[in-house]
Amino acid sequence: VGINTPLNAVDINGSLGRNAPVTKAADFTLADTENWVINNKAGSTCTVTFPAASSWTGREVMLLNYQAQTVVSASSNIIPLTGGAAGTAILAATAGKYATLVSNGTNWVIMNAN
Repeated sequence: VGINTPLNAVDINGSLGRNAPVTKAADFTLADTENWVINNKAGSTCTVTFPAASSWTGREVMLLNYQAQTVVSASSNIIPLTGGAAGTAILAATAGKYATLVSNGTNWVIMNAN
């Protein structure tokens, strides 16, 4: 650590990446290694159980809808793109919808969506 290096800085030599996208065809619990998730559940709403936001401050998760089914959280821990109170809604029932969520240490905030 140099004289002007913050105590929480980390040097990375090489590349840093994320795992490949995973496709889900049923309700699921988000795994520690999943950052890119495709919903391919047909026939009904897909319910995602997110880990506690307090355990993953700053973590990003991108959800993409291949099916015309809504995607919701199992808990009221999703802050909508427009702000306001946390709820369960993530994606509308339209194929091609996506949302990027980031943990703020209390909830999952939708930071980008269509």
